[in-house]
Amino acid sequence: MLAALSVACATPAIVQLDPADESLLLRDVNVVDGSGAPADAHQDVLISKGRIQWIRPTGGILSATAPQGMEIVDGAGHSLLPGYVDAHVHVGGSGRLPGGSGMKTEGNLQRWLAVGVTTVFDMGGAGHELGVLQERTRSGEVLGPRIFHTNFAITGVGSHPIPLADHLTSVGSGVVGWVVPQVENEADIPRVLDTIDEVPIDYVKIIVDRLPAGTPIMDRAVLAALVKEARHRHHLVFVHAGDVDDALAAAEAGATALAHLPWRGDLTPEKAQRLKDSGVVVVTTAAMWEDTVGALEGHPHISEVDRDLVPPDVITAVETAPKADALKAVGMELRDATGQRAASLQALITAHVPLMVGTDAVLPGIWAGGSYLREVNFLIDHGVPVETLIPAMTMRPALVIGSPEFGRVAAGGIADLVLVEGDPFVDAHALTKPVCVWRRGQLVRRVESDGTLRATSCLPAWKKIGAEATQATAPPAVPPGEGTPADEDLR
Repeated sequence: MLAALSVACATPAIVQLDPADESLLLRDVNVVDGSGAPADAHQDVLISKGRIQWIRPTGGILSATAPQGMEIVDGAGHSLLPGYVDAHVHVGGSGRLPGGSGMKTEGNLQRWLAVGVTTVFDMGGAGHELGVLQERTRSGEVLGPRIFHTNFAITGVGSHPIPLADHLTSVGSGVVGWVVPQVENEADIPRVLDTIDEVPIDYVKIIVDRLPAGTPIMDRAVLAALVKEARHRHHLVFVHAGDVDDALAAAEAGATALAHLPWRGDLTPEKAQRLKDSGVVVVTTAAMWEDTVGALEGHPHISEVDRDLVPPDVITAVETAPKADALKAVGMELRDATGQRAASLQALITAHVPLMVGTDAVLPGIWAGGSYLREVNFLIDHGVPVETLIPAMTMRPALVIGSPEFGRVAAGGIADLVLVEGDPFVDAHALTKPVCVWRRGQLVRRVESDGTLRATSCLPAWKKIGAEATQATAPPAVPPGEGTPADEDLR
């Protein structure tokens, strides 16, 4: 499990970053700031030294500060958004079923960048190794999104994910049960949280679920006490609750977020309103449940993006249903609950429960990159309004984690950006068709399977300013946080 987080130098490159230009001017774009407000049309955006220096209406003359060789991109007909956030991932996941081929952490990180995901929340793994990887991506030593993380997830004695470990890992349930912290009663809580706190973390993750049916699960009163103690220790708390009533208990005990759309039980309008009133945020993972059924039945959802990004042998490995009875049982139970999940999603939408987009990648058939675009398309097709969806993809995760570094397009902000064709407020599916991606002002370029790079520019209309450029005065740069929508407005 620890080795899964190692970054193998031999992994073929999927993307690379162009060296940051001294300055880059995006001309005539629609700016979608991440708050859910409609696009601000016809704007010029100047990026320099990894940050957005200013945003101003298109139509004026170029800045006197525009240096020789500044890149200019004609963005007419395109919209600029904050880099996307996947709020539920496992960066070291191999995406394999037993006996199949798997993927490396380095490749997973690059796959997220390829589709515009510039920030991820890892929901459970070896905390020390995740912390090292977090720092290596922050420094640029490893190419990938910024990472927030917990330590190993806390579960009940013998509870999920332990019963499935023999079927989904090479190490088996004995090793997983030894590594994963387990609580039986309230007396166990201080000891388990002390273990979690041995390394710096960004939040605590708790699991309360039966997979497969009939296996042990954490007692609901213990769950509530664990959430309260973790919050008392000033931790954010994400809870994987399979059952609607467990989700409600976690939320009303003070959980920051539900790590999944609950998949079992009836989320009535009254219960959805209680979730709303609790202040909890729900990480969607809506397509994940459906795609898990497909993978366990041997017909996974495979998108064109997956075929472009995922090794063919990994795809082939999930096109045959696993033979383990436990996995078959999970697939059947998830299929039987399809209607309940659809109703739960509609109840969350109707009650205006705040959402964050997450995928639970990397799992078999749910791979980094393609699964994120799949999740967004799924949410659009199931009625999530674009003004709700955009903050769920960008600004709300930043507010939940308390970071000013991402989640918005604003003067002074870090230039983690996605350019899409069209206006997502006219066609929400534009969100799933990234044209250009920048990480800290550097263009993310795709690497072909033969090692060559795709075209230098993601748009054809690129040029450089020469000595003859018209001179004018530029607006001053704005410090981070100024001139941006108030956080409380979004909350």
